[in-house]
Amino acid sequence: MTPTDTIFLPYLLPILEAEKANNGVTYIKMSDGNGMDRIMEDSLSEDVYPGIFIFRPKYSTKRIENHLLVAEFNTILYIWCKEGNNEREDQDAAYSKAEKIATSIIQKLQHDGREYKNYLDFDSIQLTPIIYLGVDAAYGFELNFRLPLAANELFC
Repeated sequence: MTPTDTIFLPYLLPILEAEKANNGVTYIKMSDGNGMDRIMEDSLSEDVYPGIFIFRPKYSTKRIENHLLVAEFNTILYIWCKEGNNEREDQDAAYSKAEKIATSIIQKLQHDGREYKNYLDFDSIQLTPIIYLGVDAAYGFELNFRLPLAANELFC
């Protein structure tokens, strides 16, 4: 059992999967620790837009008030969208769609934090507009945040 496979992915994937119904996301995958290789490879043979690409997280552990052990995941999500013919209006629409998806994810994380399903560090959230010029031109946001999740079952 590892924190990434036992805690992080089981918690985060259902939130991301909900974006398929909520915002038309078609692709959700995690990196192999080697940057964007997997999504670049997949884009050659499947539709990856709109898509959410998760970087395998770096994490640290923390003890809270001598009884709660958490794994604090430094999470990076890339939300990519591609619209129309890459005209300015299409680029703006892609950015807007990616930001809408990111906001929806943040809202769910914040709601779960109020119910102690996570211990989201809301002040750590950063959204950065990004562009990918490779096989396709895609636009979106890099979403960074610290996501502490209870880990007593792994470390006790």
